[in-house]
Amino acid sequence: PGLAGTRDERGLSAYLLAHLGGHAEIVGLLAASGLELDVVESVFAEDWKRFEALVAADPGLCRALHPIGGTPLYGAALAGESDDLYRLRGAGCRPDEAPAGGSGFTPARAAMECRTLSGALIAATDLLANGGDANATQRGGDSILHGAVRRRDERLVRLAIRKGAHIAALDAEGRSARALAAQLGWAEGVALLDADAEGRARLPRDHRRSRFAFDGGGAPLERPVLAGVPQELQNKVTGGSHNNLGAVRALVDADPRLTFSLSTDDELAIEASAHMGNRAIMQYHLEQGAPLSLPTAVSLGDVAAVERLLDWDPRLVHERGAHDFPVLYYVALGGGGPAMAERLVARGVELDQESQGATTLHLCVRSDDTELAEWLIARGCALEPLGYRWNPSGETPLALARQEGRKRIVELLEKAGAKS
Repeated sequence: PGLAGTRDERGLSAYLLAHLGGHAEIVGLLAASGLELDVVESVFAEDWKRFEALVAADPGLCRALHPIGGTPLYGAALAGESDDLYRLRGAGCRPDEAPAGGSGFTPARAAMECRTLSGALIAATDLLANGGDANATQRGGDSILHGAVRRRDERLVRLAIRKGAHIAALDAEGRSARALAAQLGWAEGVALLDADAEGRARLPRDHRRSRFAFDGGGAPLERPVLAGVPQELQNKVTGGSHNNLGAVRALVDADPRLTFSLSTDDELAIEASAHMGNRAIMQYHLEQGAPLSLPTAVSLGDVAAVERLLDWDPRLVHERGAHDFPVLYYVALGGGGPAMAERLVARGVELDQESQGATTLHLCVRSDDTELAEWLIARGCALEPLGYRWNPSGETPLALARQEGRKRIVELLEKAGAKS
């Protein structure tokens, strides 16, 4: 049994190597030996009780170099396929940290090295949509966008550019991401990365200009200074804003500034309620002066605010809310139904906006929104995109509808020609 804790010359345990290689049976065998997990091993095992105990005993572990090549968040990115990265950020792991002596890559760049493509997409989306910098310095100038090109995956390239990656950035050998794609013989990547005459990417970028622009009445937003407000308290307000109005009200009534709380996941309190479609909490925050962005206005079904914001800046059709949720998602999450979707698409919103491969049609299946699903299908949306948001193996809307028992949506999809 003592051999279960064996480590190689780098200090990597057999347990981590088995995880990284995708050998589940060996992972199980080693775990069954009574192995005492270290901080990164606990992340791979998703043993959050053990992780929290270790970090409580030594908070510095969240930023310390581990033999895996970076911090615990770096390790989690290599593991991929987890929706628990918020736990690490909340514990003190920084999204762009690359300790000296390690791989030289940040967690989001490490995600590009994940064993599975689905894991890379899940981890990279989580990291870049929750505070990670798409242009953070990497070893040898091998940027996150360069890493996406190396994986030859269009979704990863689109994600990196959507989150602001510089397409002209050069690696240590003087190659842009496009030049790297050409060198690798990846024609699809070259086409994706072709720029216009001014050197701008043709792919749309996340245009979050309305995030801090106006309050609920359309007046210019005045944000209070939150210096001195503990991050833990801001996290508590934002966390409660998903579904606990009573807890939020008690905290914000005591300190109205807290309605502007920003979590370690780069999520505003009102954004948390918006992506849950929780109108009562959204309205409460707006009454306290919180910002009304385009995604929130859509979730509320506020047609007037949607039109006003799009008149102010038509490029908001490319805006994303918290966690990389595209604006069309918010119709399924909260407001307006087909009429709202029609307005947005007429303004230039792409019908098949996705995040982690999941489209609005996937969300309709999850919420059993037959009316919106029917509208999307009639409009000609993609019928068989693979979504990874709820299933690391990927699933089409039809597969999800069958799994969820959405008989009417199954009928609609099959009648439209969906096969899988």
